[in-house]
Amino acid sequence: MYILQNGALLVAGRTVAYAALPPRTDIVEAVIVEVINKDCAELDNGDIVPLEALTLVPTEEEWRPVMEFADQYLLSSHGKVVSLFYGRTRRQRLLRVVSPRRYPSVSLHHRSLVTQAGLNRLVARHFLPPPTEARFRHVVPKDGNHLNLRVENLQWVDQQEREDMAVLERFHRCGASNAQSKLTPEAVGQIRLLAAQGKNNQQLATQFGVSRPAISQIVRRLSWRSV
Repeated sequence: MYILQNGALLVAGRTVAYAALPPRTDIVEAVIVEVINKDCAELDNGDIVPLEALTLVPTEEEWRPVMEFADQYLLSSHGKVVSLFYGRTRRQRLLRVVSPRRYPSVSLHHRSLVTQAGLNRLVARHFLPPPTEARFRHVVPKDGNHLNLRVENLQWVDQQEREDMAVLERFHRCGASNAQSKLTPEAVGQIRLLAAQGKNNQQLATQFGVSRPAISQIVRRLSWRSV
């Protein structure tokens, strides 16, 4: 880790800003992959930038040791993982995300064992309160975006809610043309009108023949956004 003259601590995983190279004049934000030496850092956008050119960007990101790997990895509330002894050295390095398009994960090493850890569950276990009931064992993103790993976007759900949200994802893509859709745009509009008039989600779920979480997503405009 390295400390700049202004006292900012530069370590892998932190977000920094720097002036773009000419002819560009904008300010670039990126994440440190590794502080290579006392002079420069490798960033997640591929740039290698002198440390003196970097400024630390203030964020609300929180970092905690990864359970069962306390002395080896740090996890952030934004879903980033840093190895503290990368390549069995004292190098700190931001881990590469595997399968980033759908369910992002990272490879965690302990001795000769390798664990493939899903980042959504990893963040939930470390930063969300434990599930209130055993049936809440799945982690899903509130906005349906599996790449949004910030803790405030994650929630524990049961199997039925997980399946409901999977159907809602298909609604996002296909709307009423989806074969699994039980609703029409007209019904969605009516649901929102009745909710605004005071009907609760359970009453609406019963009336329209869908689950309570599906109603909640519609009322909060997390699904059927185009209606």
